[in-house]
Amino acid sequence: MRIFIFIVTALTAVFATPASAADWYLAETEHFNIYAEDDRDAVEEFARELERLDEVLRIISGVGPDDGSLPDSSKVTVFRYGQTKDMASLAGAPGSGIGGFFIPRASGSYAFVPRTQNKTYSRSNQGRVEGMDLDPKAVLFHEYVHYFMYQHRNAPYPAWYREGFAEVFSTLRSDGDRFVIGDAPTWRSYEIMAVNIDVEEMFAPGERNRETVARTYGHGWLLASLLNFTPERRPQITDYVTRLARGEDRLEAARHAFGDLDQLEKDMNDYRRGAAKVLKAPYMNKQEPAVEIRKLREDEEARIDLMIRSKVGVDEDAAAKQLPEARSLASRYPQSVPVLLAATEVEFDNKNYSEAEDLAQKILAIEPESTEAAIYLANTSLMRSQDNPEMMKQARERFITANNMEQDHPVPLYGYYLTYLLSDEETPDNAKAALESAYQYAPFDTPIRQALAHMFLLEGEVGISKSLLTPLIQTGHGTRQARCLAHELELFEQGEEERLLERLKPEHPAAEDNKDDDKDESDEEKEDCGEEVGEA
Repeated sequence: MRIFIFIVTALTAVFATPASAADWYLAETEHFNIYAEDDRDAVEEFARELERLDEVLRIISGVGPDDGSLPDSSKVTVFRYGQTKDMASLAGAPGSGIGGFFIPRASGSYAFVPRTQNKTYSRSNQGRVEGMDLDPKAVLFHEYVHYFMYQHRNAPYPAWYREGFAEVFSTLRSDGDRFVIGDAPTWRSYEIMAVNIDVEEMFAPGERNRETVARTYGHGWLLASLLNFTPERRPQITDYVTRLARGEDRLEAARHAFGDLDQLEKDMNDYRRGAAKVLKAPYMNKQEPAVEIRKLREDEEARIDLMIRSKVGVDEDAAAKQLPEARSLASRYPQSVPVLLAATEVEFDNKNYSEAEDLAQKILAIEPESTEAAIYLANTSLMRSQDNPEMMKQARERFITANNMEQDHPVPLYGYYLTYLLSDEETPDNAKAALESAYQYAPFDTPIRQALAHMFLLEGEVGISKSLLTPLIQTGHGTRQARCLAHELELFEQGEEERLLERLKPEHPAAEDNKDDDKDESDEEKEDCGEEVGEA
C-alpha cells in the first residue's frame, strides 16, 4: 500500500446519530487504570490494546519485560469518554482541535482521550476525507510513548525524533498473535507530502514558523520510520543521540551519524513517494493481557466529573466553582474514600488547608493505608510552613509517615528532601538519597529532575547535572526557556554559577502557587537570560 494516495471522491453529509447508552467502568491492568464511559467489552478491549502498546515498546526499545521495579504510582490513569470536542474544552481550548492530552506528574500521570471523534455535522466538515482526522486512540498511544521513553530511556532526543518516534507507534495495530507497527499516520498526510523536506532545518531549526509543526511531526515520522526500519541506518540513531549528549553541534552530529545529508534528504523524498515500511513481529506474551474490570459504584461515578477537572488542573476561579459540588458530595457520601479524596483535592486547590487536613484525617480513619491521604496531610503542613516555619518539622514527619506506607512513591521522597532544602538546616545524606530515589521513580517529572540537577551542581557534579538537563534543552529546543537553560549551563561551566543555581533551585510550593502558572510564549520571551543567548 502506498503511503498516501489522494482520491477524488464525492462526499455526502454525515448526520449525528444518538449515542448508545454507556456506563462508567474501571479497568485495571499492569500499567494502566482506565476510567471509561462505554460498554464493558469496548473498555476491556481498549485496556488490552494499551497493555499491548507497552509490550511492543519494550520489544522495540530493548527495555525488555517488566521486572517489577517501578512503583504502583507509575501506573497511568486514563479517562476515556465523550467526543473529541470534549477534550478540547477540558484542555481549556474549545474549538482548537485538541484530540486528547497527557499530563505526567510524580503525584500521578493522567491521560484524557475521547471515546469517539466528533459526530455533529456542520458545513465546515464538508469535503473532509475519511481517515484524515486525528485518531483519538493514536493521541494516547503517541503521548504514552513520551512517558515510556522518559521512564526508561533518559536521552537527549531532539524534537523531530521524539515526536516522529511517537508517531510511529501511534498507528500500532494487532494482527492475531502479532503486532504491526509503521503504518503511515494519515492525519499527517499534508505535513508529510506538501512541505519541502529540509533536513538541515529539521536538525538545527531556526525561529518557529508555519512549517515547524510539519517538520517536527510529519517529517519527524518520515525520518524516524526510515531510520528505524532500514537496518543499515538503525544504528545511526544511537550514534546521533550519543553525540548530542556529548554536546556536539547539531548539524555536525547529524553529518557524522547519518553521513551525506543531501543523500539522506533524497532518501526521505524517495521514501515518502513509496511504500511505508512496516514491521510485523510476534508478541512476547502469547496470552492476552490480564484486565480486571468492574462497573463504578454510585459514589465513584458521582465524583467522576469533579475528579477529572481536578486532575487536569484548575486556576483560582475554577477551583472556587468546584467547592459547592465537592462539599455536597462529601456530605452525601461521608464514608466514601473516593469522594472524600476528590473533596480533599478541591479544598487543597482552594488553599483551604484546615478543611483539606480534616478530610485527609477522616479518610485515614476509614482507610489507614491511604497513601494519597497521607500525602495531602504532609502537603498541607508544607504549604503552611511558608508563613509558619515551625510547620516544616510536622511536614517532614508526615512525609516520613507517607513514605513508610509506600516506600517507592516519589512524592513523599521529594517532599522529605524539600523540608531540608527550604529550611535553614543542612541537608543530610538520607534526604539527598531520597531525592535520587524520587527521580528514579519519576524521571518524567521536570521539577524533580531540576531539583536533582541543582543538588548535583552544589556538590560539584557538573557532568551528572548536564546529563539531567540536556534532555530538557533538547526537548524544548526553540523555546526561550530551553535557550536560557543552555546559556546558563554554559555560563556555569565558565564560572558564573549563580544564575543557573537560581533557576534550578526549587521554590517553596506556596510561593509557586501564588504565581501565574500559565505563562504564554510572550511571557517567556520577556525572560531575561542574557543579550546573546546563542543556539541551544
